[in-house]
Amino acid sequence: MSLPNFMCIGAAKSGTTSLYDILKQHSDVFIPSFKEPHFFDIPAVYKNGINWYERTYFKNVRHETCVGDFTPTYLFEADAPQRIFNDLGKDVKFIMILRNPVDRAYSHYLHSVRDQHESLSFSEALKAESSRINKEEYLTFLRLSYVNQGLYFEMLSRYYALFPKEQFLIINFEAEFIGKREDTMIRIFKFLGIKDEGININIKSNPASKARLQWLKKLMKKTGWWRVVIKNMIPSLKIRQIIKNKIQRANISAFTPHQLSEEEKSVLYNRYFEKDVRNLELLLNQKMYWNR
Repeated sequence: MSLPNFMCIGAAKSGTTSLYDILKQHSDVFIPSFKEPHFFDIPAVYKNGINWYERTYFKNVRHETCVGDFTPTYLFEADAPQRIFNDLGKDVKFIMILRNPVDRAYSHYLHSVRDQHESLSFSEALKAESSRINKEEYLTFLRLSYVNQGLYFEMLSRYYALFPKEQFLIINFEAEFIGKREDTMIRIFKFLGIKDEGININIKSNPASKARLQWLKKLMKKTGWWRVVIKNMIPSLKIRQIIKNKIQRANISAFTPHQLSEEEKSVLYNRYFEKDVRNLELLLNQKMYWNR
């Protein structure tokens, strides 16, 4: 068995699933079949211990030189960097894809609406965020933190305090992952120390979607005796996660959501993100070009 030596830690709703689907084709890369273990960010999962994490997600590692964990919310969780440092050491490599924080927030919002966790309008949800999120209710905290998960400077600074900057590959979602996919994948292969095998890099995963069957979506949210029965029938958390994800994927269909106007995006950018992005650009010594 082996533990991860690289991680894709975010940002959520910024193409990490597409990158996961690309890299899992590579013969030198091992990534768990369940994309997001959430070991280092969800307290109830982390308390299972590092041996449980290795046994549950990485027992099938064989000859692969790169072993990865793709959990985007590791970037968001304040305690994750220290946990990763303590359990995996200082030599872990990190890939981050950073997206225009307004677009990221809106995609996150649409995901919460689809999964019936959100009833407010987008603008109302942003205004209400600080009063709605509570870290004691961790899943709700993740689902409704549209602004907070786009404050990249704050989040990246926590990682830079523990790990050398050369162990980070920061990718601009729009300009690089979308606009220069081939060049960006070459950079990723070089960063991970693996060869270009000619795998399919033109994968677009997780397009905007809606539920096909609302009753099934509601059923999967409910708690009750039947969850205990399923847990007893399928003791493995990993297998339950895989089954749940397959059901959820089968119950969605693509759709084209309402698009925010450039004026709306500019107002929201200046209201919620402008200062953080300015600090991020200074930290990275590069322009992100998100609010031209």
